[in-house]
Amino acid sequence: MNVATDPATSASSTTSPSIDPLYFGSEELLSLPDGRTLAYSHSGPADSSLVVLWYHGLFSVGDASSPQKPFRDRNVHFIAPTLPGWGSTSPLPAGATFPETVVSDTNALFAHLYPGSDPASGSPMPPLRIYVAGGSFGTCPAQIICGAPYDRFPQGRQIVALLLAAPMSPFREDAGYGRALTWRDWLGVGAPTRVVPANLIARAMKVALQARVREVARAEGLLRRMLFDKMGEGERARFAAWRARNGVREGEFERRMAEGMVKSVGRLWAGFVGTADALHADWGFTIKGLDEEHRRKRVLVVVGRGDTSMFKMSRYLLDNYENTKLVEYEGGHLAAAWSLDQIWEETFAEFEDVRT
Repeated sequence: MNVATDPATSASSTTSPSIDPLYFGSEELLSLPDGRTLAYSHSGPADSSLVVLWYHGLFSVGDASSPQKPFRDRNVHFIAPTLPGWGSTSPLPAGATFPETVVSDTNALFAHLYPGSDPASGSPMPPLRIYVAGGSFGTCPAQIICGAPYDRFPQGRQIVALLLAAPMSPFREDAGYGRALTWRDWLGVGAPTRVVPANLIARAMKVALQARVREVARAEGLLRRMLFDKMGEGERARFAAWRARNGVREGEFERRMAEGMVKSVGRLWAGFVGTADALHADWGFTIKGLDEEHRRKRVLVVVGRGDTSMFKMSRYLLDNYENTKLVEYEGGHLAAAWSLDQIWEETFAEFEDVRT
């Protein structure tokens, strides 16, 4: 993770011009019971029982437009909410924590998209099979949703698996998280943020970053310098192969990431400023304390060996989740992205094809 630029590593969406209009997935806004607004994107058949719920990383927004081939082939309903304080989603309510708000917002989104899934309606929940996933910072809300007690997130009983790309561990539970972080990540989200008041470290970083993410061209240049220009030959070859498989033109993915960066902080910076608070918050459970039903769910950990902080934090997850599968690649922070289409295909084949 680089605290300054940590975009979604999903590569779950492509920009192929031949995509069916069903998968265009424009942004929509949902008015929440607490008076806030939740931005989200979704694509695919709205009545599909196969659901992928994706949480984005820092400097990004929920984007379910033009998902890649495994989602289209299996008629997946692809749902990507924008996290609190990013893009067009309202900041956290006064006095609320990040985990509480993520669960509340996701409940409201499912009640909206699947009216029968609202326990208050008295109707039985639709028979969904939900795959929860996230990239980098987004692996925290993904884990929060997957591990939430069922009285807080009833749809959790329908979760089949959790996919974590470039994952982070729960700081409150993982006493060794600080040793996993690079010095820059440690300064940005680690112990110093618990001592320096009023999120002043994040506010100073905001001042340094604002001009660089105000325009798409400058944001793209920043991404290239920090991520793409540092790729080794092997990762560049995998990136090129991914583009070829998904019909993505050279430079198109980088441009789209830059557009997401600009959009994510175009209205406000509350999400970024509150990043450290979110990472240090109480998730409402511990991985070690999960009950048997939660522990049975498959957890896929996908990480690049050169992604220093994430690679080290992934060890904690592998040691403490019970039913894990590890997939490692040579490369840095985006290394997992170039094989996620293949990983999704393998995962669906393992858990869905056996049911047909």
